Amino acid sequence: MVKFTDPQQTEEAAQRLLNDRMDYVRAAITARGVLDEAREALKEAEKNDTAAFQAAVTTGGWTAEELRKIGLTTPEKLQRVQRRRKTTRGTQSSPIEPAREENSPQVVQ
Repeated sequence: MVKFTDPQQTEEAAQRLLNDRMDYVRAAITARGVLDEAREALKEAEKNDTAAFQAAVTTGGWTAEELRKIGLTTPEKLQRVQRRRKTTRGTQSSPIEPAREENSPQVVQ
């Protein structure tokens, strides 16, 4: 262990240690920025993919089945929306059955 008697030397040594540690923080911040940009680019690409697929179906005269047969599957984002719509519709159209207690008598007609 090095003994420093001069406060200036001690401060400089501490600063070097902090600078080394800050390099890791800088690298992490840079990597996070790249990741955020990639996520935004993916969102934009998914939006464009979905719009192009829907245009092929709605105005291009193709069916989703025809597009699937030639290798163009329904975009994942569109599938998620369709699943969510089916779930919502199913819930709204079917009445909620009241929960029955195990010990309650059942009426037989």
